[in-house]
Amino acid sequence: MWGSMIVCGGENLIDVIETPAAKGARRFTAHVGGSPYNCSRAIARLGGKVGYLGTLSTDSFGAQLLGALVKDSVQHLGERNDAPTTLAMVTVEDGQPDYRFYREGTAERRVTREGLRAALPVRMAALHMGSIALAEGQDADVWSDLFVQVAGMGIFTSLDPNIRTLIADPNRENYSARLLEMARVATLIRLSDEDAAWWFPGLAPERAVQHLAALAPKCMVIVTQGAGEILCHAAQGEFSCTPPLPARLADTVGAGDTLTAAVLEGLARKRSLSPDGLRALSLDALREVVATAARAASITCSRAGCNPPVAAEVWPS
Repeated sequence: MWGSMIVCGGENLIDVIETPAAKGARRFTAHVGGSPYNCSRAIARLGGKVGYLGTLSTDSFGAQLLGALVKDSVQHLGERNDAPTTLAMVTVEDGQPDYRFYREGTAERRVTREGLRAALPVRMAALHMGSIALAEGQDADVWSDLFVQVAGMGIFTSLDPNIRTLIADPNRENYSARLLEMARVATLIRLSDEDAAWWFPGLAPERAVQHLAALAPKCMVIVTQGAGEILCHAAQGEFSCTPPLPARLADTVGAGDTLTAAVLEGLARKRSLSPDGLRALSLDALREVVATAARAASITCSRAGCNPPVAAEVWPS
């Protein structure tokens, strides 16, 4: 499947992020965002052929979102409509983002099963999904149904829950069940320790990895723990790696999306972006892919907002 497209499906939005200001003042800047949207741009910057699957607004923010995709050579797969763009207000405390979402009746939620299927490319190497697009409403079921359908076709599927508790908590039962249904057919699951604590209350990250591994024994599971060790399970065995610290910490916005993107692109570079290809890799090769992805995520943490690195920064020649 080398040369086929990686497709990232889910929400797009504008992150309105608090930035340093004079004492007593508050300043915010607008950045394009959305977990799967970020992942598509990160894959493109790393040299991958990628499409973003989702509906964009025709408003000025939608134009900004489309412009960023075009600039990074991401193909937009989907429609545009005149509903407003979703907004996320992001305040930062000690480098950690806190989110408040405004997405009722917005463009990214106007998706249909027929529309998404029609927008998929003829040749697709992998489908990645995650985050708030899966959390609530009929649109969440549309996305998860597509994920399960694509997995049933034998295509590599990647899931990053990227759980935002403000949306997740009121929808815990349905959201958790939806994630479990997708996890059972996923080829790759990447989640943070915070995601694991919400999804599997009372389980330590190591136990959460084991739980997911038992649920989907052919799946590769990656659990990140901020600056702590990255825990990994694959059919070949278990391993961990320590992520490098960023040169300076700006914020962690987009770090997880970058790591997932770099894992997908790293597998593609090894001609292993398929369920069989992943299982055929050696444990050492998998360790190398994850360690390189951690380095890419560290670079993103050194920059404000989601500003992923380019290939030359991650795979220097």
